[in-house]
Amino acid sequence: MKAKSGNRELFESLLRFPKRDVFDCVPLHYLVLKMSGMGCITPRAGVRNGSTMTTLIDIGLFVTNLILAVTMMIYGMFITQRHMQSPIMFIGLKMVNFTCYASTIYGLISCFINRRDIWKFYNEAYAVDNMLEELGERTNFTRSFALFVAYYSTAIGMCVLVIAVMYSENLPWMLLLNLGYSYFSLTTFHILSLTCLDVVRARNVRLNKVFRKQFSLEGDVADQPALTVYDPKQTLILRQIMQIFDKISDLADKGSYYYGIQIMVSIAGSFVYLMFYTFAFTLVIRSVLPAEIVFNAGPIISYSMFAYNVFIVAFYGNALKQQCAQLCFASTFDFVLVFGLISTLCESVKLTLLRMFLMQLGHRSPMITCGLFPFDWTLIFSILSTAATYIIILLQFESAGSSSG
Repeated sequence: MKAKSGNRELFESLLRFPKRDVFDCVPLHYLVLKMSGMGCITPRAGVRNGSTMTTLIDIGLFVTNLILAVTMMIYGMFITQRHMQSPIMFIGLKMVNFTCYASTIYGLISCFINRRDIWKFYNEAYAVDNMLEELGERTNFTRSFALFVAYYSTAIGMCVLVIAVMYSENLPWMLLLNLGYSYFSLTTFHILSLTCLDVVRARNVRLNKVFRKQFSLEGDVADQPALTVYDPKQTLILRQIMQIFDKISDLADKGSYYYGIQIMVSIAGSFVYLMFYTFAFTLVIRSVLPAEIVFNAGPIISYSMFAYNVFIVAFYGNALKQQCAQLCFASTFDFVLVFGLISTLCESVKLTLLRMFLMQLGHRSPMITCGLFPFDWTLIFSILSTAATYIIILLQFESAGSSSG
């Protein structure tokens, strides 16, 4: 018997307002993945069960996008010819093209291999939402959906603006397609990776709200009556919080596994462009290149876009890291203080659970990483130091080449 597709169920939930759960918000994200070839899957009927299948249309979309990316990389590397006063800058343009499309090709293949994991990721988020709702912390999914639509529209609008500026410069249509597709791919990778970071961070924020609400200190710690208000339900609630925290950590691990590649694709393409743009700026200062190479609407908007891509990923990743480190541990410290003062009035099971929770917080924390390093402010510092080193080396080669000339 042929498996029934869940596309109709998804599209119906896309038009449902108000949004009830994360799967009412997923359809638009699913369409973005489909359109870019980065999520060539089809959910089965009963989308909340997490089962998927791969249809001929999915395979066709993947193959089409892969062929397009390979064609554009070959075109940019071996066919496009542009006169440059600086041979190193000419090589730099080829490197930007190669990095963007090699990253896109790698991302496409990786997403196709791991295509079934995206539904597992949202199933985990759905389970966490249900557990948080049992503790009285419900997500405003309509607001989340509106924010995603606004952000995606703004990001794609910036891509269209850059392509329009390049079109006004009468570039060859093949070169325009080459640049436009690379911008579209990297922007899509950026949006999807940022969605992953926000899915994990938002649930961790709500968990900390639950923790503070259930185990906050009321009044002065020296006031004995205020410390004896804890009821037996708190043991059960603490167990639930520990389970939810473990689920959120698993969600971050799944996000790193599936979206870590996408984040690295976006960061790699952005890094190479930013580095060679900065190198071109130094060559303009040295009068090696004309000023219009750098001080033009297209390059300036592109530089702003790629710099923002790197910054916002580091910002969200660091916010997740700091929020877990500060809020959870601060709340737990209050809880430890309470139980330390009234240990004679509390069951030993609460103290045991608390010690287990402290160990859990110390050994596991939600963090998005590519497997080599986490995405936080250290990413910015690494990029700046690496770019500075490479630019100095490139300037030395440029000076040596000018002297020889």
